[in-house]
Amino acid sequence: MKPLDQIIDGLLVLMKQYHYSEISITTYQREWKKLSEFLQETYNSTLFSMERGMAYLEKRFGIVTKYNDGTLSQQKVQMLRIIHMLEDYQLHGVLLNRCYASKNPIVLPPTLNTIFQQFTKYIELSPLSKCTKDHYVSITLEFLDFLAQKGLQSLEMLDYLLCTAYVNTLGKYSFKTVEQKLCGVRYFLRYLNTCGILKDDIAAQISMPHISKTATIPSVWKPEEIKKLLSAIDRTGPTGKRDYAMILLAVVLGIRVGDIKQLRFSNFDWSQNQLQFVQHKTHKPVTLPLPRAVGWAVIDYIKNGRPTVSSTDLVFIKHVPPFSGFSDNDHLTGRITFYMQKAGIKKDKNRHCGFHSMRHTAGSVLLEENVPIETIRDILGHSDVDVTAVYLKTDIENLRECLLDSGEWDYAITTTS
Repeated sequence: MKPLDQIIDGLLVLMKQYHYSEISITTYQREWKKLSEFLQETYNSTLFSMERGMAYLEKRFGIVTKYNDGTLSQQKVQMLRIIHMLEDYQLHGVLLNRCYASKNPIVLPPTLNTIFQQFTKYIELSPLSKCTKDHYVSITLEFLDFLAQKGLQSLEMLDYLLCTAYVNTLGKYSFKTVEQKLCGVRYFLRYLNTCGILKDDIAAQISMPHISKTATIPSVWKPEEIKKLLSAIDRTGPTGKRDYAMILLAVVLGIRVGDIKQLRFSNFDWSQNQLQFVQHKTHKPVTLPLPRAVGWAVIDYIKNGRPTVSSTDLVFIKHVPPFSGFSDNDHLTGRITFYMQKAGIKKDKNRHCGFHSMRHTAGSVLLEENVPIETIRDILGHSDVDVTAVYLKTDIENLRECLLDSGEWDYAITTTS
């Protein structure tokens, strides 16, 4: 532990260096002063730890209690940020997750910025999806900002230890987030190696921290929740017809929302009742049978709900001019939460409620239907059977009785190699 004043002095230097507004700095200082008084009164010392910081927030705001019962307001979440900044600086000596916007962008040193701009142009020409490109550029900017705060002036001096120091800042994130950030960093390091800026292949040396993929049970919907959600959708209107069809494709066939958004008329083989497409993430083709209820939901939308436009052959589009497709960054979580509210389904902070949770539900149902796990892996687009095995941890009872009035959970799935 370090004295609070020593941590604050270091943070204030960085906050001013990175152009935090005077109002923001004053707000942080005011709260830190109250924290200092609490530490002195409670512990007879101003030595700071995260545990002591959380004790302060609980006493002043009841923040832990409100978080656990789901009543924590967004305003109080900012109080958590104020304490986390102290912990981050104490552990890593940098200002992590700092606020930046168009008026206050991250400004890299000239040498780092030149390479970052070159990397940005390079990645635009890659075959990666737009969403992945955006993630990798954002992660690289964050990584370079960390290196700049550590005093690195030239990427030729970058070494394994400094990369490891960055990896150590990711400990508070979920496995999925850490995996995504490390993928972005490795991609950038390989670029530096290819360009000759780095002589050593540092990317190959960086390994995933010891975080279990199976530590968290995937979010899965209960049968009664699926029924309530679908019943809440107004299928008499165009938007309801669209959303109903999209949700069925996710919860019955386990299709990623990114693939659903990219489905085109040519992907549907109505004569064979099949859906054929190339998965956007894995670039692997897949052929899925269309259960009757799913197929009719898509047909109902196309014939009676979809705006008549010739500018795109995407099946699912926005219902406002110019009637274009959904953006890569729109995961449509808002559509799920909208119907959850209508159905009276309470959001749980410990469970995801977006389209991806529908994939988890589909995977669990496939498992309940005794579909081989290798087949489920191919359907869901997983890279490894071990990832698919996560679904074995879910506790699903009688899901096959759920969802479709026709009872049609026909999963005679075939996948193309």
